[in-house]
Amino acid sequence: MTKFSKWFTLWLIVATAAALALSQSAGSSFDRLPVAMRQLSSVKVTGSKHYSEADVIAASGLQIGTTVVEEDFKKASRRLGDIGVFTNIEYNYSYSSSAGTKLVLQVTDAEKFVPVRFEDFVWFSDEELLKRIKERAPMFNGELPLSGNLPDRVSDVLQALLVENAIPGNVEYERAGKANGPLDSIVYRISEVVIQIRNLEFAGASDADLPALKEAARRVFDREYSRSVLNALVEHQLLPVYHARGYLKAAFGEPQPKVVKKPSTDTGEGIRNLTIVDVVYPVTAGLQYKIKGLEWSGNKQFPTDALQKMVRAQPGEVANTVRVGDNLKDVQKLYGSKGYVSATIKAEAEFDDPTSSVLIHLNVSEGNEYHMGELEFRGLDNSLTAKLRNAWKLRPGDVYDATYLSEYLPAAHKLLPSGLDWDVSPHVTANTRDKTVDVDLIYSVKAPK
Repeated sequence: MTKFSKWFTLWLIVATAAALALSQSAGSSFDRLPVAMRQLSSVKVTGSKHYSEADVIAASGLQIGTTVVEEDFKKASRRLGDIGVFTNIEYNYSYSSSAGTKLVLQVTDAEKFVPVRFEDFVWFSDEELLKRIKERAPMFNGELPLSGNLPDRVSDVLQALLVENAIPGNVEYERAGKANGPLDSIVYRISEVVIQIRNLEFAGASDADLPALKEAARRVFDREYSRSVLNALVEHQLLPVYHARGYLKAAFGEPQPKVVKKPSTDTGEGIRNLTIVDVVYPVTAGLQYKIKGLEWSGNKQFPTDALQKMVRAQPGEVANTVRVGDNLKDVQKLYGSKGYVSATIKAEAEFDDPTSSVLIHLNVSEGNEYHMGELEFRGLDNSLTAKLRNAWKLRPGDVYDATYLSEYLPAAHKLLPSGLDWDVSPHVTANTRDKTVDVDLIYSVKAPK
């Protein structure tokens, strides 16, 4: 009985010609073995925490029971490497006259995977899309690596789905993330199709809340559908409707679009490939909370009583956190008027569900006191600059008043030549090193329309 074992490593880097030559030479001896010894009897996968052994084997293209040569292992490794889910791949095989060839694939997962998002596939549910992709794109499990061809394969599956359902349009995708932040998702969307929102419905909302929700949602009527727009609507418009009424744990489910008009090449309305949808939002209002109290901490420059009077939230009242938020902006302006331009107030809610009450902790971080630094005017001649500079009352070294600019600009505007449409762009820079604030005022004249 003959038994032999070999290890090979496929690093996802350009291999040297010498290494390739060595591999080909070593592979040729295996390729000359009897067919019975080169029959693939098993494949074992180690090293991946992200994928099952069955998934890796299926994506490799290797099949148990087939006769293999060394090149088959290389092709399988390259195929896995091209997908982008592994940073490197090693393979080891052993063979004997009685057991055939046994292969071990040792893989290392890519460092980062991100979720996939579907921006405007209104004709299908997310579940339908994910199911179809999993069926046709090897190694897809709801997340994608940031490199490799798996995102392209997902795009191909989605494009085929559009074609099968006679939906015009082209699938596009982008790697997305917050501004100045890391990439956190891969977003798929459709071009060449216009999807308009006709109406929004709120499943689960009470009759008392519906008018306010409808009014808050009106801004998206007849706008083009996108998940991003609807997510922003929830955060900035719909949730505040509930938060103003004390429903502080209100939640909206994912928007559920209902197609009421499918795309056609000519709608008679001048819009090509128009789809019209109604959107249903599942809503859970939850408990309505009342104020149990406010607790301040971190405030040294202003007494708690003074700050408390600025926040309209008395014990026993409905917890209107929208109003509380607006009041806290006024508190922050107060700090800014005394030079504490970096002061922040963090609100944390402590819920007591049995009594439907909430204690709001207000943690103040006052920061340092800032003083007036440099004042610059741009876009004006020397005489105008001198006139506007003379009108500025904060002198270098004075405690900086963050509210002063809103008072100064209207007064300064009256000193500018009349008959022209002046525009001013203020730039305020807080210098953390020397605790000063520089103000740069850029003036320009708008062109006549």
